[in-house]
Amino acid sequence: MKKRTLQDLSEEQDQINSSYIEINSVQKELYLENQKRLKEKQKEKEQIVVIEDDEIKQQIEENEVQLSFPIGTFCLNCLTQYPTDEKQQHHLPFINILYENAYIDVKTQKPKKTLESALMTCFGFEDELLEPIVKSGVQLFIVYNNDNQNKKLEVIEKYNNYPNWMVIKPSKLSSSMYGGAFHPKIWILKFPKFIRIVIGSQNLHVGDWTIWSQAMWIQDFKLGKSELDQTSQEFKTMLREFLYEILPTSHKFEDLLKIKYDDYDFKDVNIRLITSIPGRFVGNQLYKYGMMRLQSVLYQELCNNKMEIPKQVCVTYQTTSIGQLDNNYIDFALQCCTGRVYKQPLTGEQNNKKVNQMILNQQEEEQSKLKLIYPTADYIENQTHGGVDFANPLHFKKQLYENPKFPKHLFYKYQGSDHYYWHTGNIPHLKVMIITGLDEDINDYTSIYIGSHNFSQGAWGKMEKNATQLYIANTELGVLYPPKKNSAQLKQQIIEQLSFKFPPLKYEKDDVPWIVEAYYEKLYKEHQQQNK
Repeated sequence: MKKRTLQDLSEEQDQINSSYIEINSVQKELYLENQKRLKEKQKEKEQIVVIEDDEIKQQIEENEVQLSFPIGTFCLNCLTQYPTDEKQQHHLPFINILYENAYIDVKTQKPKKTLESALMTCFGFEDELLEPIVKSGVQLFIVYNNDNQNKKLEVIEKYNNYPNWMVIKPSKLSSSMYGGAFHPKIWILKFPKFIRIVIGSQNLHVGDWTIWSQAMWIQDFKLGKSELDQTSQEFKTMLREFLYEILPTSHKFEDLLKIKYDDYDFKDVNIRLITSIPGRFVGNQLYKYGMMRLQSVLYQELCNNKMEIPKQVCVTYQTTSIGQLDNNYIDFALQCCTGRVYKQPLTGEQNNKKVNQMILNQQEEEQSKLKLIYPTADYIENQTHGGVDFANPLHFKKQLYENPKFPKHLFYKYQGSDHYYWHTGNIPHLKVMIITGLDEDINDYTSIYIGSHNFSQGAWGKMEKNATQLYIANTELGVLYPPKKNSAQLKQQIIEQLSFKFPPLKYEKDDVPWIVEAYYEKLYKEHQQQNK
């Protein structure tokens, strides 16, 4: 299949961006037509109700606040490999998310721009994707990974001489010495009567919206107040705390966006936030971040829904970067994913005394399983639309894989979903964790995580000091659809909307994971042999 260059993809994106002009009045016309039809129907029943012009105008004004995402919605980006006439509703182009009606056909309906300001965090961005937003007058604030030589100094500056484009590089402080990354992807988009919050895996390169598959959770919150349930209140509080944590104290997000956070109604939240920030956490903060936050949420939800805490789980983790792994860390992650309180593994004489008992237990019941979905070298080289040149979202070091202690048996294939043919050959950048029973059935007990966390100790954290302290290197953010009664249908829908196959197929005997170092070493050897 023909490979697209970044220039080709950029031109396609520019064509989409250029189509946004003039105002769209379709919604008002539909409303007035509906009013007319209702009047005619009422006359037929000889029950005529006269609606005054002022009332019609008021209803039209109220109708103008049409939220595309009144409840949290799972979405994918819209890749250029998806045919226009085969695009599904949850496939969203970059530019669509920046309009009040995210599902509008921008080429034919040409909506009016009402976005006033936007705060976007990312690991990196490209000017050509964002310049159209800035040139349209939107106040844009980009918060991204600090790539300066002195990473302990925060950077706040206008970008490319645009008065309405500011970049912020937060200080990394102590996390820089451990290689910690600023890696969350959250957007807060301010419209006149609501804010839109987007949390997922999406960066701000052209490739992030044309060739690399991304997963997002999106919800709109309109101006107003209502009594919030516990989940919604926690979301509101935690999101504000996270934004305060990642931004310099001199630049609060409310001031940047010119919003009053408490004026928005954070009702009907259907997920739980999972955050990671750099540091060492003990005591009351031990369960606030990373893997321990995940464990805490699972335990809370299972108890609140009067559901039994499972003894074993199957954790299927689709990741685009893999860090250092060993059996102890895998056991830690699996135990947290059951919702059970983590217990430090026994060592030395204590461990030896329990070996026989553990063997008996394993004979009686299966153990929890971890499946890592990661593309094979053959998939990237021979089966993808973008090919090797666009495989840069994938990170796995050859040294880690060749370590004899690395658990190679965990690898499963990344393949396009069977539910949508055009996912075939996509390159992943999404990060998804699916927690099920050992049978991998999707039911009320299932949990689904999407966000920025790859499967690494840096992202999720590792235990220290006899499991009394959690150390995290990265800044990360994601959402969890937790265990909950009557949630199976929603979760099954999300599974079917994913861009990869679930359950996955195990690596075959000759399969190896995509590792860029190994690929170029192979090319070099082939070149050497040809020149002999």
